[in-house]
Amino acid sequence: MRILLSLILSVILFGCSHQPSSISPVSNPPKSLITKLDFVQKYLALESWAQAGVILSSFTSVELAYLSQNSLDYLRLKGVYLTQSRQIDKAKKHYQFAVKTFPNDIVLLNNFGVLLLANKDFIQACNNFKKAVLLSSQNSFSGLINLSRCELGFKKVDMARMYLQRAKEINNLPYIGLLTELNLALILGDLSGARQSYNKIQAKQKNAPYIEHKNEYECLLQQYNAAELDSTHYSSLRPPFACVVQGIEYGIWNSRKQ
Repeated sequence: MRILLSLILSVILFGCSHQPSSISPVSNPPKSLITKLDFVQKYLALESWAQAGVILSSFTSVELAYLSQNSLDYLRLKGVYLTQSRQIDKAKKHYQFAVKTFPNDIVLLNNFGVLLLANKDFIQACNNFKKAVLLSSQNSFSGLINLSRCELGFKKVDMARMYLQRAKEINNLPYIGLLTELNLALILGDLSGARQSYNKIQAKQKNAPYIEHKNEYECLLQQYNAAELDSTHYSSLRPPFACVVQGIEYGIWNSRKQ
């Protein structure tokens, strides 16, 4: 039985559902281990990090050795737990082992890429996202969005726009994708496109306010309001970039504005 992972990391993976792994399935763990993993998944979905950690730490050394080599579910869940509980160094080591053990699993590649992107390791993050997209027969939806945002980290606007467009052809953009779309529209000075993205973002915020991308949202909101207030003035004075991934340039832009 494969545990369904709709969990996404708080940095980019971000409302995008993962596609199934493209590798051959590994052997099924014993039922007792599956039950424990089910509980870990449920606790993570509820953001009960401590409870998830208790179960993950309850595995014996023999069980851990087995799960590490045979269970993608365990490797994915533990990666999410370590990242969400802010154990960044342990998360990096875990993902390094996981992607070495299962190098073609797009969920592991995407989630590891998200962790790397959050720590501004753009090169390796982009490489992970590119591999995830290439491995997916229909392209990885989340991988394409992540790759678009990663290219923004390199300030490659055309590439970022291309990957985001490919994602839009697969499905409607989630919240993080809409932030990226608004980011691109502001960078390109496309006020009409910015309005459309902004309205979609506001609709999602109204239904379920997002707090995990607060910096980026606030950065984009200020930029959008400035463009609406005086589009000509904004176009002539706006910085080369609106808000790079996760609002990294927010402080820089804000100081220029003042």
